[in-house]
Amino acid sequence: MFNLLAKHPDMKCHVSDLNSDLILAYLAIRDKVTEVIESLENHSKKYEKNQSKYYYHVRESEPTSQIEKVSRLIFLNKTCFNGLYRVNSKGKFNVPLGRYTNPNIVNRENLLTVSRTLQSSNLEFFCRDFEQSLHDIKKGDFVYFDPPYQPVSNTANFTSYTNRSFTDDDLERLANLAEKLDSMGCKVLLSNSKSKIVENSFSSSKWKIKEIRVNRAINSNSKKRTGHSEILVKNY
Repeated sequence: MFNLLAKHPDMKCHVSDLNSDLILAYLAIRDKVTEVIESLENHSKKYEKNQSKYYYHVRESEPTSQIEKVSRLIFLNKTCFNGLYRVNSKGKFNVPLGRYTNPNIVNRENLLTVSRTLQSSNLEFFCRDFEQSLHDIKKGDFVYFDPPYQPVSNTANFTSYTNRSFTDDDLERLANLAEKLDSMGCKVLLSNSKSKIVENSFSSSKWKIKEIRVNRAINSNSKKRTGHSEILVKNY
């Protein structure tokens, strides 16, 4: 998104996600970045005194203000195990503390740069299911899908991005939507793990599948964090 806006500042861009915390973070960084930075600096100071105790204190907290919700999200992302975002069935963030000596909790310059980019009048945010995006899309539009990746092993099952897991039925809905967008004349790009179910969902000749070798830092087994493949699926 940020690269596209940098190269094409006049391009209209809609960003949709079912994770309300993420959308809230975009809006807060756009509109109140100074307050977000100040809150993160407070987290950073307290974290230095007792990392483990403070991390789990923040993880269990339930802030009510927009700024505190967003700074909590960023703080946990910077200090949790491998930057993984995962919640349980009750919507509770449940990732343990990461093993970091000096995590960069407050990246002030980056936050200010991101804030300026997000202030583009051509950029809109929506918290909604991906099928609802169909109402805003027209012929010639470019649509990118980045769903929770399908698990490729028992130690890499991280589809709990919200308290509602991304299921095989959801993947089927996504594939059907991609077919509709293709028939409308849209350019469609999707990223996911290299798995049979994803490849089978996009097996028709219109879809081009490119394999990319990556290191996966979020596998719970450290010996299995290298040599994995992801795929890009596109119709152009």
